[in-house]
Amino acid sequence: MKHSIAKIIFKNTFTLFNLVNVILAVMVLIVGSPKNALFLGVAIANTLISIINEVRAKKIVDKLKLLSEKQPTILKNGQPTEVPLDEVSKGDILILKLGDQIPLDARLKQGTIEVNESFVTGEQDNIEKHPGDRLISGSFVVAGSAEALVESTTADSFISKLQSEASAIKTADSKLFRLMNNIVKYISYALIPIGALLLWSRFRTEPDGTTAVTSTVAALINMIPEGLILLTSSVLALATVRLSRKKVLVQDLYATETLARVDCFCLDKTGTLTTGKMTVHDYKSRDESFYKAIKSILSTTEADNATTSALKKSLALDPKFQATSEFTKITEVIPFSSDRKYSGIRVGDTKYLLGAIDFLTSDKKIINKIKSESSGYRTLVVMRDGTDLLGVIHLTDEIRSTAHDIIKYFYDNNIDIKIISGDDLGAVTEIANRVGVKDLHGVNLSELKSKNYTKLVKDYGIFTRVTPSEKKQLVAALRKEGRTVAMTGDGVNDILAMKEADVSIAIGEGADAARRAAKFVLLDSGYEAVPAIIDEGRQSINNLERSTTLFLAKTVYASILAVLFVVLPLSYPYSPIEMSLLNFLCIGAPGVILALEKNTARPKDKFKYNITHYSIPIGITVSIAMLVLSIVARFANLEHSYLITLSYFITFVIDVVLVYLISRPLNKLRFALLAGIIIIALAALFIPFSRTFFEFALPF
Repeated sequence: MKHSIAKIIFKNTFTLFNLVNVILAVMVLIVGSPKNALFLGVAIANTLISIINEVRAKKIVDKLKLLSEKQPTILKNGQPTEVPLDEVSKGDILILKLGDQIPLDARLKQGTIEVNESFVTGEQDNIEKHPGDRLISGSFVVAGSAEALVESTTADSFISKLQSEASAIKTADSKLFRLMNNIVKYISYALIPIGALLLWSRFRTEPDGTTAVTSTVAALINMIPEGLILLTSSVLALATVRLSRKKVLVQDLYATETLARVDCFCLDKTGTLTTGKMTVHDYKSRDESFYKAIKSILSTTEADNATTSALKKSLALDPKFQATSEFTKITEVIPFSSDRKYSGIRVGDTKYLLGAIDFLTSDKKIINKIKSESSGYRTLVVMRDGTDLLGVIHLTDEIRSTAHDIIKYFYDNNIDIKIISGDDLGAVTEIANRVGVKDLHGVNLSELKSKNYTKLVKDYGIFTRVTPSEKKQLVAALRKEGRTVAMTGDGVNDILAMKEADVSIAIGEGADAARRAAKFVLLDSGYEAVPAIIDEGRQSINNLERSTTLFLAKTVYASILAVLFVVLPLSYPYSPIEMSLLNFLCIGAPGVILALEKNTARPKDKFKYNITHYSIPIGITVSIAMLVLSIVARFANLEHSYLITLSYFITFVIDVVLVYLISRPLNKLRFALLAGIIIIALAALFIPFSRTFFEFALPF
């Protein structure tokens, strides 16, 4: 997806298989048998289809990325202005705020921020930056806002030199891709020596050079699963195109396969089960400093999230907010951090903090009292000097209209749910119950002195007061248990866990950092597209499994026969043109049609077993049949044209049995497929023109 169109054309044209096809075509052309080079047309068609599919997918992804990627903001003529990255120059002033990825190396000029440099340095701790400190491109702003002086160009920035943006996104662990590559690798190793020996053997056995060359070419063409890689990439590329219509940006082609295998979904309550928007239910306080402290904290820390937006919207209409001299001499600003779970200010020697009660005091009596009075709400408190509780704020989350349907989909498809949130246990549990989450026991991680993550993921389904590093540890523990884990998120605090997961999903309205780290981006910011992504992946993998069986069966018997006919003085039972017809009827047409059929059952992680369960027995059956046929033809002095005709008929019958086996149970489409290839096969055999063209011979 990251290649230019020219590179896509080059990559798909100059391949090992295309080279082999050209060499084999030249061989049959030299001996004067041009129609036996028909297989080259299939290779050309394969190449063109592959190029068209990949270019089409690239164009769609490029368009979606323009919607997804956030442009940096600089001061231009004194005004904050979003500009393309390549228009940012040394000396420009970057405007940075919560969630931004720092695009270029810079030096902090004004303000105090916290950054996460884990993608660059590997350190997970947030680092506080002050004016004069260096900012490394590729790191993310996790707290505060600031202005910074750009000190590098795009080309010479730290992130460009290390390609940290690419390395930050883990390549999908694709079982399908590994299997395809192994098949190609081993066949490639065997092709040249077997081909050379087979050609030598054919010249010793066959009566003329043309037959020797064409039979050798037929054997080698049979061994090459040339359509397998094409079919795989085409199916996944088409899945990308279909998902784009649902406003889903696929940033890793093979991640579609990984998501199809997911058996555990980790959800963050905010932005996933809820819209991310909040409303203030009520304020509870008798201290006038409570409101003044909130107003001062909100206006100085410049935090930008759903909670502060709800507070600002509510308090802007409250006449109690009047500027007073009491809060005009602020000596320190404490920006919000997802690790600390609070923000605040210092006025003289007095510190005012706004945040979660668990993180602001260790007094169990106060904590238990607040929680008992705030069940079902997201709760914030304002404390003075860590001991004086000024008041309590109750907020409610807006539930996504599709949340209940998504949870039901997970249950219906046997996908376990884990809710991992930084919020209060009571609030998260209440939301979970409202959207239909069943029988999940919850735990507040901040209350645990020691954490055995492996045991935690077995015993609990809801985890609250979770720090970013703890989210990562929970996902890692699930993966160590053999689970295939998907992680959804919309904020900076989700990035480490998203990177650790097998596959990650971010929403378009989420933090720029989260979008860049994700394998999928939901551009309309609605998680109702998640089932569509999973179903798309399942359809691709399940159908490719059946199609791969067809390709592998041919490769099995072709490889066995190639080795046997190196040592046996028998006529090879196939010709290239005959094999082109068989490949179309028994592999190409069924493979394409079955690969596009609706099939959304979860893969059972038995890909290798499933494709070998039928392909190896069928491959061995064809090998034995062809060996017996060749022996009979030798002793009966059967003409080569009759041998070719009988091999075609017998191989077709066995292959049709394979197509039937992998198509069960038959529906209208599959029945039509079987009927269609049988009719075409018989027509090729009995219509005079086609019989002559394919060199078939009948005794009547």
